[in-house]
Amino acid sequence: MTDENSTNNDPDRQDFLHGQLLVAMPNLRDGCFRESVVLICSHDEDHAMGLILNKTISDLTFSDLLLQVKLKPSDDIDDRPIHFGGPVDTKRGAVLHTDDYRHEDTIDIMPGVCLTASREILEDLNEPDGRMQAGRNAPSRALICAGHAGWSAGQLEHELAQNAWLNIPGDPSLIFADDADTVWDRALAKFGIDKSMFSQAWSEVRSPDTPLN
Repeated sequence: MTDENSTNNDPDRQDFLHGQLLVAMPNLRDGCFRESVVLICSHDEDHAMGLILNKTISDLTFSDLLLQVKLKPSDDIDDRPIHFGGPVDTKRGAVLHTDDYRHEDTIDIMPGVCLTASREILEDLNEPDGRMQAGRNAPSRALICAGHAGWSAGQLEHELAQNAWLNIPGDPSLIFADDADTVWDRALAKFGIDKSMFSQAWSEVRSPDTPLN
């Protein structure tokens, strides 16, 4: 599964998809993952973890989330939507953000994109101009997710072999897109295709032993 365009140059991880985007194929009909784009944040021989980028939670806003963690929304809050990161640990949140923000819990996902799962980043996003005393500015772009997607050992590789996913290098323009509803179509367009081009054969899960053509 090595991708010559992968942004991760660590030879110990070259066969993994850390920092890559998974683009759901039409044969992936699971309600959570249908027409989804997932950023893989961690992948090794034991597991994979990612965040869905293009599903928002209709009845949850940033203000709601702040109140749930006992923070008072600021008067000029950017009441952005909360994204459905996946079906695992939906009560827990994580923030994908640009690398102009750092916290002791921040981890790098790919060049220019980091992940932080802390109460402090919510405070900083709530009051982006009022946290200088803490020595931090809010990130210039951020995607707040509730929950995440997870795969056990070999599970993601099996789904890839069944043509459930395409993968491409991570792209900040898709990760931090203003309109989540366009992300899947835009990701497919990077392959020079749109969903109307898929034949019926590609719309069915195939056996890993079946040739592609």
